[in-house]
Amino acid sequence: MRMADKPTVSVETVIDAPADVVYEVVSNLEVMGSMGTEFQRGEWATGRPGTLGSTFVGYNRRNENEWSTTSRVVAAEPGRAFGWDVLVGDTDEALASWHFTMRQVPDGTEVVYTATMGPGPSGLTAVIDKRPDDEEEIIDARLK
Repeated sequence: MRMADKPTVSVETVIDAPADVVYEVVSNLEVMGSMGTEFQRGEWATGRPGTLGSTFVGYNRRNENEWSTTSRVVAAEPGRAFGWDVLVGDTDEALASWHFTMRQVPDGTEVVYTATMGPGPSGLTAVIDKRPDDEEEIIDARLK
């Protein structure tokens, strides 16, 4: 897979909780920071926190590297969907998108988590630019 393909990974699970409770978890930056390995924490920056169009600064760490990003909420439907685009600098272009969709099922809530890389440039595209022959391997490793 190549960056031009907008690499995507999606996983789903059923959580024994109502959809509105699951939504409160996935839309809470403090909780998400406590559960992640890369995303450490976030701070709401503009707009009413967690609403469509609001932005937050995310603080991330992977191995020895630390960085911050600005993201805009692009889906905010309590009990149904929460998602954001990670923005390229001060632009509206997304370098990645992260989405959670929820659906009530008999055993609880089915949650589908989807992450898409691109289309905008990122630290990953900078690595690929330096090692273009390894693009597919780099992307495969990042999607894991």
